[in-house]
Formats: sequence, structure tokens, C-alpha cells
Amino acid sequence: MAVLAVDANKTEKRIKTLPDDTVHRRLKPYKKNNLVAMNKKSHEIARATAADLIKEALTSGKAALNEWQSKTLFAAYGIPVPEGVPVKSETEAAAAVEQIRGRAVLKAIGTDIHHKTEAGLVVLGVEDPEEAAATYRLLKKRAAGALEAVLVEQMVAGNRELMVGMKRDPVFGPVVAFGLGGVLAEALGDVVLALAPMDDWDAAELPDLIKARSLLGSFRGFPPVDRVALAKILQAIGQIAIDHPRIAEIDVNPVLVRGGQPVAVDALIILSQVTVPQQAKRIFKPNLRSLLAPRSIAIVGASDDVTKWGGSVLRNILDGGYTGKVYPVNARGGVFFGLQSYESIEALPEAPDLALLTVGGRQVASMLKECGRKQIPAAIAIAAGFSETGAAGAEAEQDIARIATEGGVTVMGPNCMGMISNEVQLHAVGFVALHPARGTLSFVSQSGNLGSQVVNGCRRRGIGIDKFASVGNEAQIGAVNVLDYLRDDPNTSCVLMYIEGIDDGRLFLDAARRTAAVKPVVVLRAGLTESGSKAAASHTGAMAGSAAVWEAAARQAGVVTCLTTDALLDLGSCLACNPLPRGRRIAVVTQGGGAGVMAADAVARHGLHLAKLPAELYAALDKILPPFWSRRNPLDLVASAGGETGPRVLRTVAECDAVDAVIALSLLGVPMSGIDQRPVSGDGEYPGLTPWEKDLLALVAELMESTGKPIINVPDSPIRGSVFDYGRRYKPIVLSSPQAAARVLDRMEWYGAHRRRGNPCNKNKKRKVGGSK
Repeated sequence: MAVLAVDANKTEKRIKTLPDDTVHRRLKPYKKNNLVAMNKKSHEIARATAADLIKEALTSGKAALNEWQSKTLFAAYGIPVPEGVPVKSETEAAAAVEQIRGRAVLKAIGTDIHHKTEAGLVVLGVEDPEEAAATYRLLKKRAAGALEAVLVEQMVAGNRELMVGMKRDPVFGPVVAFGLGGVLAEALGDVVLALAPMDDWDAAELPDLIKARSLLGSFRGFPPVDRVALAKILQAIGQIAIDHPRIAEIDVNPVLVRGGQPVAVDALIILSQVTVPQQAKRIFKPNLRSLLAPRSIAIVGASDDVTKWGGSVLRNILDGGYTGKVYPVNARGGVFFGLQSYESIEALPEAPDLALLTVGGRQVASMLKECGRKQIPAAIAIAAGFSETGAAGAEAEQDIARIATEGGVTVMGPNCMGMISNEVQLHAVGFVALHPARGTLSFVSQSGNLGSQVVNGCRRRGIGIDKFASVGNEAQIGAVNVLDYLRDDPNTSCVLMYIEGIDDGRLFLDAARRTAAVKPVVVLRAGLTESGSKAAASHTGAMAGSAAVWEAAARQAGVVTCLTTDALLDLGSCLACNPLPRGRRIAVVTQGGGAGVMAADAVARHGLHLAKLPAELYAALDKILPPFWSRRNPLDLVASAGGETGPRVLRTVAECDAVDAVIALSLLGVPMSGIDQRPVSGDGEYPGLTPWEKDLLALVAELMESTGKPIINVPDSPIRGSVFDYGRRYKPIVLSSPQAAARVLDRMEWYGAHRRRGNPCNKNKKRKVGGSK
């Protein structure tokens, strides 16, 4: 037998070989606080050790490694486990306890033994050989034929119980879990997730995300948990999953904390008899440039009837002022809105960049074949009736994807609404007149209907967009491909997305991570509940995944998430048009106390902080404001912001080094009897700004440029428009409420902190392990 000793309080691991040992590799010694910093050779040894254990179990038809095998595997990867040895007789049990020289724990182990505590198959505090022999007999009896051996281990006296695990998500692959452990782990449910592999930042951040994170610090006289050692364990579990696709699940519960050091005192590794399928390599390279910024377009199925797709989309293209050539195609010929049509794709005088197919679903395949023969690089299939309808529709959808790929045609759709590209002034959507102003936001949507809502929302709020892509069922290319393209699009400063389902989570993670490293990505994710998932499947054919796994993927990629279209537009406009705050210290400047109180609550709820303002600032404000002003943050100007007072206060506060961002409340949209004579629109909005308000927002633009700090404005009464351009680097933003302002600043600071970490795609860049907050 072999005694495996891996003690976090010692400086090396050792295997003492006895006659029936089956482990032949000597494990590389480790140093404290560098548990899995293995070099290439030691990693190869660890992989080989694990591969042998897995192969042996699978060959024997076993569905899991027993605890001894699991801990042998853990030790190979540098995860601390207690000193222990498997025994198969009373005599061996007695000898093992005597060799351990201290209190021992005896556990029944076997492939079919998983929940030992509940079955009474764990005995603690065994101290002498006679007691060990008796305990062996007891465990053999209780195991009732399932016993393969008894594991005799040094008993670890821990003061906190944690849990680490791994499970494979069907969309995103291996996911590492961390949380509170012990017998109450399931009842407490305090668990957070991260996708494997984890870099140093991800692993260091994960423990901070549980609700009971305070338990990881100094606790009842015990030292804090060694966070570096804990992070290395999390990374090691993820690396094991990456290295060994046959491992389906890992459960390490509990991880006991002994003297601040985490030790894996229980372990279960469940295997899969089926190899995890690898994602097929994508050979086809889509031509997104021709799709999203075409210099010429053919409308296949065009007409002059605006109640049909071919007529309405042609009308919208012409009304939008498209700068390229437009070729209507209709088998019956004719002149549509002054343009002579062509009877077929083959009859076109040239191959346009894009073919917009407004034909029925049964005609899409033949039209794509014609596009391939004409060497048209891109097409959009509008028609519905494909995978969202069931198996037959899914088969037809696969057929058009194959035809397009074989013909070298990049196809978006089917079951989509079209697209907008203000880069070339192309408004290629049907039935709804979407003519948004040009801006730097781009929007990718798996729903045409919601896409229309968001684009109309941008128009109402004065938010310009560059591109809108309705990707539909994603037969060939989809939202992830468009996201990847927009990363390098110089006309796009921020990407908004509406996502109902992701087929290839790793592809999304890579694209989102690369994009978020250079520009913000904001995602409104739906279909995460059972009801929402069913609705998404019937709507676009999308498959929804686990909400918790999605949140982990978004967090690691640096994606900003939200739950409503209003939040999507708030975040998109602020991230595109305002500087990112360098910290979470907020100054609230308000015309009234009530608005300031609400802002203070919202700031606290979102984990922001009211800035502690220096005495010099208060002294400066005393010279500007009446003697009865609040003299605390929120800074209540007691309705005295008119004239030069409000602008002077705003400048003084924004230029204060103790402030990272400013929320300005009720400086705009104040209805003043006899002074403000602006008309109010039917929806209760002021349709424009007064000269004073224009000057104030011009000052906001100037201050954001000079200080690099965001200043979010919330009016007293609604004002039409959200984005106001004064020709400077940053544009003032007006939001609807203090709550919206605090939510936006929270997410902006989070994204800024993620960006400041550096690009996680750069594997050569070394980063110190540490918290993210």
C-alpha cells in the first residue's frame, strides 16, 4: 500500500512505497503558497498520473474514481489533501493508524459509495490500532458489499468548511463552483461559478462573490484563509477538467481550512463513458464586410406594394438615402419606385455585395444557389418557417446553410428582420420605418421585434446608431460572428446585444472577451427561465442555458449585463459617450433633498460610495452657496442652482480629487412659474432645452473632457433626448432617475476595472493574483 502525504503545513509531498503500491511516479515537491505553479514537466506528470487513473477506472467499467484515486489525482495537480492510505484488512488499518501518529479518520471507499457521511461510513477521532481494527470491521459491515477499501487519513481539524466542484455545462463546457461547504452546503446555496480555465484574476475574484465572503477573513481568532492557496486550488480543478474531458463532475466537499490553509478532505470524481464532443472547426470564413457595409444591394422579391416585404424594404432603403446601387429583382419584371427591376439574379449587370431575399421560405434555397453562381458574397434571408417551427423546418434550415456555405455566400437569418448600416446609410428593414440618426452604438439582436423596439427607443432618446443586425435563427452566421466583426469596426464604440440562446458558449466567450478588451459590450439576456427558454425556442429556434453559468461567462469576458431595454439604452449611451469612472466615489449634486436621499440609497444599493469630501471643497462651496445649504454629500443646493451658482458648484465638485463621478439631480427640466415658458409635449416631456440648460450641458461636456469623470444628469421633469452633442470628446447624458444613474455608474466602474486588469487574451502578460475590487 502507499501512504500519500500532502500537508499544507509542510514543504513537500511524498509517496512512501509499500508492497502493494500502484502509484509509481514521484510527485514534484511544492512550496507553500505556490501549490499548482507547475512547470511543463510536472504538469505532464500530473496529466499522465490522472490519465492512468481514469483509464483504469473506465476499463473496469467504473463510473467514478474512489476517494483515494481522486485524492491521488488532486495531489498530482498540487491540491493539498490529508496524509492517508487505503487499507484492505483490519491489520493494515491498525498499522496505518499507528503510522499516522495522531487522530485519524476512517472512511469506506468504493466506486458506488458517494455520500459516506449520510450512510455512517465515516468515523472520526480513531487514535489506536485496536480501535482502528474495530472501526474497519464496522465500516465493512455498514458498506454491505460495496466496500473496496477503507481510507485511513490524518484527521484535519478545520475551522471553516468550503466547497469546490466542477461540472460540464452543455453550452459553455467545464464550470468551476465555489461556496460554503459541509452538510449544509445544499441548504445554504451560497455558491458562485466560473468557467475553466481561470486566469489569476478570475480565481482571486471568485471567493469574493459569495454572500458569506467575510468568513474568509480573520474569524473568531482564526487567521484569514490563504487566498493565494485557495485561488490555486480553484485553478487546479479547472485545469483538471480541461486536461481530462472524460471527467464529467468533481465534488470536493468539504475543503477544510486549517491554520488558514485550505485542505481537500473529501473528493469525488465522476467519469463519463462518452468522450465530450469537440466543437467542429469552422473552415468557412464569413464576409461580414459585404453583409454589414455593402456598396450595392439586390432586393430579391422586390415590388412596389409596401404591404409586402419586397415593397416595404425597398421603400425603406430608398427613403433612408442609401449611397450604393440598388437592384430590384422580380421574375415578372417591372419598375418599382422608379427603379427598373431584373427578372433574375443571374440577369443582374454585376454581382452586388448583398442580396436581400424577401421571398418565401420555399424559395430561399434556390435563391441562395443563384447567389452562389453569381458570386454574390452575402445574403439576408428574411423568411420564417424554419427551425422555430420544428424538425422539418430545422432540416430545411440546415439545407440553406449548407447551400450558402458551399456557394461561398455569407447568409444572415432566416426568420430575421434585416439590418441597418448607417455607415452606408442603408436601412434594409421591412414593414416598420426605422431611420435612426447616425451614431456609434451598434446593436445585434436575435429578435427582430425587440430590435425594432430598441432602434425606435434610440430614435426617441436622440441616441444615434451605426449598425443594427437582426440575426434571426442563425443558420450559418449569427450574433457572435457579428460581435467579432464589430470589435474592429471603427464606426462602433459600443456593442449592444439581445441574446435568447447561445449554441457555442466558448465561441461567444472568446469573441466577447476580445471585444470587451477594446470596447464595451452590453447584453440584454433573455430565455434564462424555463418559461423564457420555451418561448425563445418557439420564437427563434435558440437554445437557452443556465442563468448562473451565463452570468459567470459574462463576468469573465467583461460583458456588461442588464435586464430591460431601458437599462440597455442607458448603459449603451453612457458607455459610448462618457468617460469611465476610475473608482466608486460618487458626489451627488441636487436641487432638492428628496432627490438626494433617493440617490444616496441607490448609490449604496449598487455598492458605490458617497464620496468623503475634503474640508477645502466645503469651504469653496460656502463661498458660492447660501449659508443654509446642506454641507454634506449629497450636496443639496436648496433650489439655488440658477444663474452662475449651479455651474460653479458643478465645476468645483467635478474637479475635486476625492470624487470619481457626479450625479447631477434636478438642475435640468425645472418648471419655474413665470420663467420657464417651454411647451410640454403630449407625453409630458419638455421638447427642448432652455439657453441656460444648453450652457450647463456644454459645461458638463467640457468638464468630462478635462477631468475624465462621468457626470450623469437627471432632470426634475422629463426632457426629450438622452444624448446631447456639443462637439467634444464626450457627450452629456440625461437619464430618467437617480436609480438609473447609480445603476449605470456601478456597471461603468465595473467595466472600467475589468479593462484596467489588462487583456486576458494576452497570455504572455503576467498579472499578480489579487482581488478585483
